[in-house]
Amino acid sequence: MDKRALSAFTDPARLTMLGRFVDPFSMLRRVQLESIESPFVVPGKDVRPLDLLIAVKICAGETIDKLTLKDYFYLGRLTHSEVYFVKQMSRFSQFVLIESWPKFWEKKSKHHNSTGMPWVLTVVCNLMSHGVSEDRAWTMPESQAIWLHSCFAIGEGADMKVLTKEDEDLIANLEKA
Repeated sequence: MDKRALSAFTDPARLTMLGRFVDPFSMLRRVQLESIESPFVVPGKDVRPLDLLIAVKICAGETIDKLTLKDYFYLGRLTHSEVYFVKQMSRFSQFVLIESWPKFWEKKSKHHNSTGMPWVLTVVCNLMSHGVSEDRAWTMPESQAIWLHSCFAIGEGADMKVLTKEDEDLIANLEKA
């Protein structure tokens, strides 16, 4: 089995970050981060210590209206220690599990096939249409949601193919040649 799939379906334990328990990164947390235009989900924006703190608070299910004494403590550590900031950024990036998503063959197409629907909503609705509860569809680890959505889409005839590790190795060898 593909190691990315294994990683996606091996539910990670709750993680502690910045003094908080965070549940696995989900579609719900992605939408919440998108709603505040977090640099973790909006490409091209630099991440500041406050951005990391807010993202962790959201992923811990906390409100972000006011900073607490604990928030100021961790914000101070993030701001004054580049080593600590980089370490926590790395932990957050691993927490999101993007590397556990399936990789697809890229298709060169003259036609842009877009429904105009937000992709997150498309994934969640597809999961629900296949019997996944609404709560589970929104809160399962995002990498699991992407794998399941892809499997359901392929099962319904979608023109997509997942790259295997062997495919990637072959492509890497061809690029070297």
